[in-house]
Amino acid sequence: MRISGTVRADALVGSGRQFGSSSYRTQSGAHLQMDVRKQTEYGPLRAVIAVGNLHRDRGQE
Repeated sequence: MRISGTVRADALVGSGRQFGSSSYRTQSGAHLQMDVRKQTEYGPLRAVIAVGNLHRDRGQE
């Protein structure tokens, strides 16, 4: 069994066009994957389960 995954978080504050602006934006995401391999009498068997999520919060503009 192999378990792998990633986590990501980003934040953007202000804007190049709006100098001194108090706007912000955040983004986060995660990905998890499980991979199982087994030899059977009919040959190799492989099962993969992958779950992912990406959420964006627009924040204050």
